[in-house]
Amino acid sequence: MTPSRHEKGTRLKRYLIAVVVAGLLLFGCYVAVSSYIAATIPPDELLLYEVTEETAREGIVIPLDEEMFRNLPVLDAILRGGEGGHEDEGGGPYMPGGDIRLVGGSVEYPEKIRQETIDAYIFDSETGKRKYFEYEGRYYRVGTIYRD
Repeated sequence: MTPSRHEKGTRLKRYLIAVVVAGLLLFGCYVAVSSYIAATIPPDELLLYEVTEETAREGIVIPLDEEMFRNLPVLDAILRGGEGGHEDEGGGPYMPGGDIRLVGGSVEYPEKIRQETIDAYIFDSETGKRKYFEYEGRYYRVGTIYRD
């Protein structure tokens, strides 16, 4: 005995409803998990290193003035915001190789580091050279820590 046309239509409707409900359930789980993961991953961090003048001359040296500090708030927070800064004892000894040392602490970046951040703080987008910042006769570069 073959099912009638009405029974086939009812089965199809039930099947479509089940597929839609399962899809919505999976989508809801995906949204919940991705929101939980995004909320529990700490933000990326930017680190500031002091480098020698010789190292800085290998890249692009940018003097820091008031306008640059407004455009680059991480540098302002570390160099002038009391997070170690440019004092002699702030960064400890230079790392092996003798041309770089960590200055102050890291600064949590409020969002994931994107290409715009890299262009602003790390590499010159036109030349591809590393950016170094000069402030009060010392040279600095920015590094990153990605939290995934």
